Amino acid sequence: MKDILDTPAERELPPASAARMRADLMTSIRRPRRRGAVRLGIATVATAAAVVAGVAMVPNDGEVRHLAMGSSELSPTLHRAVERCLKWNGQMERLPLSVDDVAVAAEQDHRGLALFITDTGYFTCEVTMRPGEEISGGATGARVWPQRAWLPGPVQRLLLMSTEADGGDVGVTGRVSARVHRLALEHGDGQTTTARLVNGVFGLLTEGASVTRDAELVSYDTTGAEIDRRLLFRPSDEFDNCYVDSSGTIVYGEPGTDCRPAEPWGR
Repeated sequence: MKDILDTPAERELPPASAARMRADLMTSIRRPRRRGAVRLGIATVATAAAVVAGVAMVPNDGEVRHLAMGSSELSPTLHRAVERCLKWNGQMERLPLSVDDVAVAAEQDHRGLALFITDTGYFTCEVTMRPGEEISGGATGARVWPQRAWLPGPVQRLLLMSTEADGGDVGVTGRVSARVHRLALEHGDGQTTTARLVNGVFGLLTEGASVTRDAELVSYDTTGAEIDRRLLFRPSDEFDNCYVDSSGTIVYGEPGTDCRPAEPWGR
């Protein structure tokens, strides 16, 4: 199984740019995480990531910050980022996509991320749009998403970007089951940020907050009772338990004696 940060196969890249993209990807993996790093967290599906670059420039002098729960809420800069993602998806021949497939998107500090979900697959994309610099980013996806119908419990974090290593301001997106009525990020210093929930997906952005490495995503049901708590910065494919679907097939985690029911997901 390939992790999304594994070096992509040459056939998945434009032939003329394969060597350069491979070198850029390996450099980005080896260097320390910089301000605004983005983590693409869907590592349980066998996919490959590609580093891609364009030549367009974005004339934007100020920092941007915006959360969009669907294509109708995209800001102008996020819309440009999404269009770039769609272009890259077409070049990589991942899956049929349109702007209407955007489930959640966010931009912070001139970086944007987007999660596209279709009836069968998904596509994630990160775009860097700093003024005066070449547009660049990374993307991954799959035409077939075996775990699409199931969650490892009531919440699943999919994408995470942070302004500092394991902290600072963060942007988070993911999925929730029908049991989740409210989802909050506890920063680890007494502050909290409430996520927006729309059609089974969530998104949140913190602003001027010091999120610590001990930050947790906490979900609540309709009565206000806490039903789940998990570390924000823990790898998204690392579990204390395995999770099985309605037929008893393991869909998340490794086989073990303490498997729990996976929770159904739909939009």
